[in-house]
Amino acid sequence: MDTNTKGGAPAPLTDRKLSAGMDIRRHEPPAAEAMVARFDITTDTDATPEVTLDRAADGRWRFSVSVARGQTGSIERAAPELVKLDRRTLVREAARMDERELAPSIPVGLDDVTIRPRLARGKLRRGELSGERKVRPTTVFAPDGRSTYYDTSYPWRCLVRMTRPSGWSGSGVLIGPRHVLTASHCVDWTPGWLRVDVLYTNGSSLASAHGTWAYYTRQVTAANYSSTNMDDDYAVIVLDQRLGDRYGWFGARTYSDSWDGEVLSWRNLGYPQDFSRTGDLATYQRDFALDETDYDSDSGRVLESSTFDNWPGQSGGPVFGFWDHGPYVVGVVSGESSSDNFVAGGSPLTGLVRRARTEHP
Repeated sequence: MDTNTKGGAPAPLTDRKLSAGMDIRRHEPPAAEAMVARFDITTDTDATPEVTLDRAADGRWRFSVSVARGQTGSIERAAPELVKLDRRTLVREAARMDERELAPSIPVGLDDVTIRPRLARGKLRRGELSGERKVRPTTVFAPDGRSTYYDTSYPWRCLVRMTRPSGWSGSGVLIGPRHVLTASHCVDWTPGWLRVDVLYTNGSSLASAHGTWAYYTRQVTAANYSSTNMDDDYAVIVLDQRLGDRYGWFGARTYSDSWDGEVLSWRNLGYPQDFSRTGDLATYQRDFALDETDYDSDSGRVLESSTFDNWPGQSGGPVFGFWDHGPYVVGVVSGESSSDNFVAGGSPLTGLVRRARTEHP
């Protein structure tokens, strides 16, 4: 492993070290399990709905719901069940955790591991979109380090786009067999379903699933976002399908202050609005510095950077590095100020990932 000049925890590996290969854990996808899709039905009557199932021509099952005497009604996917956890408890659990518990993993038989994604042809620049707003230098620092990419190899395919009933809400990453790590404010916390799309690009994705549980320490929103809650700006979503078993997942580890202030081999993926207003294009950037801020608490980590580029839509995207056993997330994109961009991390984040994966394996 590489170490930074300050010593301390091993820093993420450089490309030179990565070229020697990584020993990434492999998993055997479990036998097919029952898929549960939950829906909410709203009507103006107390009559019990009647449900019928019919086999459609394309091999799918179609269900029909009828409500007697109802004048109005609606049906939609159910919202995730909410699980709020105490940060101090998560810190204690993370301190006792074996780091291997949250190691990355890929399916047996899939050895398509690459250390750099395949970039899209012709890097799309901001301003090439009709009516695009100008870049604020406090958010994207010249020169812009982001490039669009499309790559179905591991780990680049593990990026997901988050969508709520109100529309596209941000980015996330597969962090377990059926788990997604994102920013708390990307969950939105308003009633309604939550969908994730794996490597969403130009209107299509490798797969999609819906959230059934949402683990968090604080409900952060765009309206209440501030220096007092940004170190809690992360959430883990449990999905109704085991997408991680199919595509692999990232590991998670706690950020170390020994990495502060140095340009290291950090990487970030996400769906910024300045490359595509509708979140159709995935972007990649690498090699930037992170530094703890004065905002963070004893256990949380608010990381700031003036070399990491951020734009709305990237929120929830992973900030990660490669180590001997693969890619590990140390934080998620959170927000920006007048001079820096922010990443949320720390031991509560790793504790939250561990708890969600333990209670919903």
